[in-house]
Amino acid sequence: REICQKKLLICPWDKNVTARLPGVQPLKKKCLFLVDDAFNQQMQYRDHLIRENRLKVFQLNIIAQEAATELLGLVLENLSDTRGYSINGSKIVRPDGKVISLKNDNELIIAGSLVQEDLLILDWDKKLREHVLVGGVLCFPALWTLEEKMNKPMSRIHRPVEHYTEKVSKIVQRMFDNLQPDTALWRANWYLYSNPELFSPQEESLSHTTQKSFFEGNFWVRVERQTLLKLPKSGSIVFGIHTFIVHKSSLTSEQMFSLKNNPLISP
Repeated sequence: REICQKKLLICPWDKNVTARLPGVQPLKKKCLFLVDDAFNQQMQYRDHLIRENRLKVFQLNIIAQEAATELLGLVLENLSDTRGYSINGSKIVRPDGKVISLKNDNELIIAGSLVQEDLLILDWDKKLREHVLVGGVLCFPALWTLEEKMNKPMSRIHRPVEHYTEKVSKIVQRMFDNLQPDTALWRANWYLYSNPELFSPQEESLSHTTQKSFFEGNFWVRVERQTLLKLPKSGSIVFGIHTFIVHKSSLTSEQMFSLKNNPLISP
């Protein structure tokens, strides 16, 4: 499906602060969940995937149920001040007019039905001394599968990522350890694709490399704005992913120039 934003609001390869790994910056809590011009189509697709591909887009370890409930409360708190949403008791009306009940499903599924962001939950594992993925609603995976990464630590999850070195892994874990409930962080990554499909699960044994040959034909740019927040009660980390996809024709001339000259693109 071609569900695209009209323009790319975040261009992570264009600035040093977002281009380097891990490229993390402070974020205002009220900006955790975005509503952009692709909201209606993305949310309709999320509804379809949750209904038709539930086992592929939703996983939850029983130990993370408390965090899932707490996360839904966080989402509702944010949406109460978000333009376009209407909260009436146990019914939420999204900006696209769809009514979501707070009582008809697991809290994590409900949260993932309210916002454009995919939502992942990570818990500290004393034995591994790392945060482990214990739950998620992942409708728009960028060439990975929720099932394959579930109950694995961050270092193992990112094993296929070429630039996720041991040094970067230690920096990320230190950042997780120091994250406080009153702060939120964000970063962004990007890829080039030959098609705009949002639901792109792929086993990690396969690979995807952004190459200069993409520029010779039709391509789309996929950018993920990733957010991090620590839940105050459970202590779990919430990892949010807001996906932007734009056709090459929607890039500005400056964005296209810096993209073509990016050193991370393989020959």
